[in-house]
Amino acid sequence: MDPRSMHVGDAVSAIFLVAEAKRAVDRRGQDYYSLVLNCPGGARVDAKVWADNIGEPIEAGKGIDALARVDEYLGNIQLNLQRYRILSPQDFKASDYVRCTEIDVNEAFETMFNWRRSEFKSASFKKLMLEFYGAESFSREFKLAPGASKHHHNYQGGLIEHTLDVWKLADRLCEHYAGRFDRDLLMCGAALHDIGKVKSYSLAAGVSEQTDTGHLLNHVFVSASMVSNVWDRAVGQEGKGKGGEAAARDKMLLVHIVLSHHGRLEWGAPVLPQIPEAILLHYCDQMSASIWSSFEAIATRPKGENWTDWLAIMDERRRIFVPPED
Repeated sequence: MDPRSMHVGDAVSAIFLVAEAKRAVDRRGQDYYSLVLNCPGGARVDAKVWADNIGEPIEAGKGIDALARVDEYLGNIQLNLQRYRILSPQDFKASDYVRCTEIDVNEAFETMFNWRRSEFKSASFKKLMLEFYGAESFSREFKLAPGASKHHHNYQGGLIEHTLDVWKLADRLCEHYAGRFDRDLLMCGAALHDIGKVKSYSLAAGVSEQTDTGHLLNHVFVSASMVSNVWDRAVGQEGKGKGGEAAARDKMLLVHIVLSHHGRLEWGAPVLPQIPEAILLHYCDQMSASIWSSFEAIATRPKGENWTDWLAIMDERRRIFVPPED
């Protein structure tokens, strides 16, 4: 089901997965629900339930059998639910309403985490990456986790898709600047910069939500902590012998990349990028998120429209123009 095929005034009777549900009060002091619903196939549509039609409580992650009228709000399709019924888990197949990454997650994980390849030179970084590579629980979680709750790659497998994006961008730019970057440090940072999202976000019936850990600690801190803890376990003994100073410096630089990858203090970075590899990784991360958001806005714009809805990227709100087809 494609929301762009809906027409204002149509009646729609269908089962949806509730992706977001917020209960609020309108200007008349009456309760209403503001919803985001997953259609079969994973496409999303905004919906409202006004006071006269509110029945059972609506929660994210639940299935809902709804009869709705198709309205339009600010140029976008919006469903006005006339009546609905909350479904029990056995009454619908949640996976049919869940968006998943289209990349091969096993191949992506192999590309980024199997550091047995001769292209990688640093013994310390190899030990670290192979420790993550061999951790079955981490591998499973990393392949399934969403990349965010709302802003970008917010679906099953979104984290590994975004990370692979960052990895490829960093690799290409490293090649462009031939020899100017420590490639092992850069690529290690690319693979690990967001690993804390496996603990900071979760999927409830395919709907991405921030966990208590994510709310309280933030994925940037969690990522850095995971890197530091695994380093101490896998590489730590090396720091006590020959080359200990170099290994300690490698750890410090890698943790710095992870902590600074948001680029600005106001964007949630505890520290600003202060080495070339951290600066480059920040821009790769920002590019992946911004380009994804742009393409997503284009794909979900109202049918026949040349301008997308408003979206926030690079710290500013804007609309994206799509030239008309000849």
